[in-house]
Amino acid sequence: MWARSFLSYGGDVTNLLAVELSVGHLAVAVTCAVAAAFSYGLSNVLQQHEAEQFSEDATLKLGLIAKLAHRPRWLVGMGADVGGYVFEALAIGTGTLVLVEPILATSLLMSLFLGVLINKRPVGRGGWTAAVVLAIGVSLFLSLVAPTKGASVAPTRSWLFALPPIVAFVLLCVALARAAQGTNRAVYLGLAAGTLFGVSAVLTKAFVHYLGQGILDWVPHWEPYALAVSSITGLVFAQSAFQTGALAAAIGAEQVMQPLTGVALGVGLLDEHLGITGSAETLTLLVALGAMVCGVIALARVEHPELAGPSAIPPPAV
Repeated sequence: MWARSFLSYGGDVTNLLAVELSVGHLAVAVTCAVAAAFSYGLSNVLQQHEAEQFSEDATLKLGLIAKLAHRPRWLVGMGADVGGYVFEALAIGTGTLVLVEPILATSLLMSLFLGVLINKRPVGRGGWTAAVVLAIGVSLFLSLVAPTKGASVAPTRSWLFALPPIVAFVLLCVALARAAQGTNRAVYLGLAAGTLFGVSAVLTKAFVHYLGQGILDWVPHWEPYALAVSSITGLVFAQSAFQTGALAAAIGAEQVMQPLTGVALGVGLLDEHLGITGSAETLTLLVALGAMVCGVIALARVEHPELAGPSAIPPPAV
């Protein structure tokens, strides 16, 4: 059953306000988001194993992708990545960013578990504790988020205000990564990649909307082309982060920024809403966000045995 919707129409789809999701759409969105998280986790494990085989000379270069494309295991990981993207697109197209993005953050958990199964890298008690903290944070967040649906396309004028600080932050991360080594570099590159993937999530929602109007309806719009740029650039940053060999640090930093960026842009640009009222729910939401961030950071600090240590994510990087 569909709840009452509210429409403020001014000749532009971006004026569409929140519409509550049906139970069926909510179930599809959550299922697809979980499938996307699993696919991304598998992709992370397979791609990181191959990326760390190359020297730092290939870092932040498109040539790194060309070299990796000759490795079958990396291609399988890329296939899982594409599958994850398809599931994410379905989840975002059916649900909302504030619902989908926190679920995608659990791909770090998937990476940790699959790393044990595929690469035989054990996880200590600290890793499992951090995993529980992250799961609790995501659960709390989802319990407070009202599944309301905002606009599918953000106004261009809003993007003009949002893009400068986003670009500045990404460039800062890249500059810091160039001056850093090892795990520190993985963190900075992961932050840059996560930011771009969060932006890609918003652009994906617009792309899916245009496809719904016609198979070629997306051609005259700028969002699909910006999506290609943000996705490819984010992929280069992510693979360069994997190249350091610090899998959990790279994914941890990425998974902190991707949901936070996606949720912030979903609320700020697409009029999506967090269904919280009163100081108690606001405090609970802050606790949930804190648990998500702390859980991801703790997982990154735990790292795999050969990279474990208190310096896995340095305070300046955080």
